[in-house]
Amino acid sequence: MMQECRVFIVGDSLFTDTLAQMLTNAENIRVTGTAVLSQRALPETAIIQAQPQIIIMAISNTQKSSQELTAVLLSRFPDIPIIHTSLNQDYIQIITSRRIKARHTDLLTAIYELALKIDSKNSKSFQE
Repeated sequence: MMQECRVFIVGDSLFTDTLAQMLTNAENIRVTGTAVLSQRALPETAIIQAQPQIIIMAISNTQKSSQELTAVLLSRFPDIPIIHTSLNQDYIQIITSRRIKARHTDLLTAIYELALKIDSKNSKSFQE
């Protein structure tokens, strides 16, 4: 059985609530707390009390304040990875200050896979 993962969500009110509700229904994920980004204050005390393993930044657009908050969160909680997601993007970004041991073959594999994705995307662009 997979271990339960504790997450804390920071973001826009509606997006944060929707994401929290969705994750509450997911197996092995426990939402330990939420904070609304518009409150402008770092939810440091709430994060410390919640003891999350992951912080999710859930924003509806690319706000400069969310980038600044991400930087502050990384400096205050360097051991907690941050997942940055936006309603306006079709991807998520994982931000961490952790160092992960990797073999040179892992780096090579990542480079090759990225190159394939870029080539595939570029060939589609040229065909249009």
